[in-house]
Amino acid sequence: MKRKDDTLAILFITFLTIVVWLWAAGNTKHTSEVLVTLYLLPPEGSTSTISPEETEVTLAFSGARSAVDAAKSACGNGLHLTLGETDETLSLAEVSNRISSLDAIKDTGATIYNATSQYFPLAIHTFEWVEAVVEVTLQNVTVIGDVTIEPATVQLNIPKELRKLLPEALTVQAVVSENTLRQLQPGILQEREGVIQLSEELESAGVTATPSRVSLSFKIQSSTKTRELAQVRVLIAGPAEDYAAFRVFLPRKIIPNVTVEAEAGIIEGIESGVVKVFAILRLASSDMEQRIPTKRITTFMAIMEDGTGHELVATVEDPALLEIELVIEPIKKEKKEQPETPVTN
Repeated sequence: MKRKDDTLAILFITFLTIVVWLWAAGNTKHTSEVLVTLYLLPPEGSTSTISPEETEVTLAFSGARSAVDAAKSACGNGLHLTLGETDETLSLAEVSNRISSLDAIKDTGATIYNATSQYFPLAIHTFEWVEAVVEVTLQNVTVIGDVTIEPATVQLNIPKELRKLLPEALTVQAVVSENTLRQLQPGILQEREGVIQLSEELESAGVTATPSRVSLSFKIQSSTKTRELAQVRVLIAGPAEDYAAFRVFLPRKIIPNVTVEAEAGIIEGIESGVVKVFAILRLASSDMEQRIPTKRITTFMAIMEDGTGHELVATVEDPALLEIELVIEPIKKEKKEQPETPVTN
């Protein structure tokens, strides 16, 4: 009987020792590190986006082994950290404090005694969604009527600091490649995709457009081409009756380095020499009478073989050369001698 009691006592003491050992092991201060992925979220209710969206930090936990293990387990799938409206830079100390206040970590009982990361201090960039109106760029073609754009607006994801510097109303260009346009037939309704093209300023700042493409519907009237001309002669146009009273001299009779744009057939005629191009200097009667010293060229005209004229779109390398110097002189009228009246007695 005594031996049985001794066996029970030994088993009880052994069990109690194991329990105490397990309790002590679970509550003895323990330290351990874990690499954590941090997912950065915009403020609650905000439509903004954050860059970067995630980063990494190594956290050193201390506490009871059970608490440290629970904290490490909570970090297994990453932690989500909601940023404030004014956050622009995050330090390691600040991130450590914010992680400590998360329920997932706070409830474990473990504490963070150190945090390390090569990515900190971390600059936070907040992006805003801004609506922009889509405009169309169709190089070297003339369209009949309006171009239908669907959708007519896109959303731009713009850094908050850059948005403050931009105008209130924003526009972007939808572009169809010149190679595609050359293959399209005039007079037929065309449906093509236009690629959203951002300005260099927006593109370099990391701005993106959603959607990045839009649908365009349009009819091409005619294809146009451009031609660079070394020089264009100036042609004076004015009321015919004024030339009986005034002479006009031009010290400079040409405009150098002119690029003209017109229908493909007209450009081909210019290239072959059949069509002549003139810079039209229009003089009104009042210009003649006032003998103005200069007048600006306002029109470039292609004169066809049959004598008809077509106005051209033209650009000049030096716009100052469009101002033409004039010398206007009145024409002196000769007085006719009156025949003598014979004297009669």
